[in-house]
Amino acid sequence: MINNTEIFLNVNISKNELSFFVYEFLKKKTIYTKNFNFSIGYENENEDNLRNTILDIEKKFNLRVNKINLMIERDYSTSIDLTFKKNFENKNIEKKSVQFLIQDLRIQLIKNNPDKKFVHILIKKCLADSEEFYNIPIGIKCRNLIIETSFIYLSKDFIKNFESLLSKNQIEINKIICANYAKSLLDVEFDELSVAGMKVINTSNLNEVHILPKEVTKPGYFERLFNIFS
Repeated sequence: MINNTEIFLNVNISKNELSFFVYEFLKKKTIYTKNFNFSIGYENENEDNLRNTILDIEKKFNLRVNKINLMIERDYSTSIDLTFKKNFENKNIEKKSVQFLIQDLRIQLIKNNPDKKFVHILIKKCLADSEEFYNIPIGIKCRNLIIETSFIYLSKDFIKNFESLLSKNQIEINKIICANYAKSLLDVEFDELSVAGMKVINTSNLNEVHILPKEVTKPGYFERLFNIFS
């Protein structure tokens, strides 16, 4: 039985194509790939293809598929770029202060954009007074800290369609990934899409912020908000 695997379902919107990938940790490569077309309005056909592929994976590798990473690929990425400023009064930049600021910013975005699912938060650049950084300069003294962020989002309704499709097969979505962003992390341009997905799961980009559910507000949870601070 292979239990050191991650399973990805990539939805290529422009090509109307679904792709399954099974990635094995030990071999560090994709050990299974299957593609088929999907069509809006043909849910029964889509469901049959999905179910047959899952059964094929379970039979080939003697495993139970109950979680899948959903990747969504399109011709372009969609994001909201925001810049905010914090006055530190010439004191050290504190981890919790920045955490709360970005979490508050995200909550406001969710409230104002109910149709969008924010799946990645990126730190693009920071200015501590006049000094430029490409990560959060924790511990540095400054008067003003300016942070440029990018919130990558996907259509919430589109995601719900696939959540429903997968739930009919008793499968949960482990992580939702923007495939366009994942591809930007690849060292080799024509590398496998599952490798890109693994880079997101393994938090290869230190400037990506971990997203918390919007209802979580207890301060203790913020310690797990950013891998960038660890």
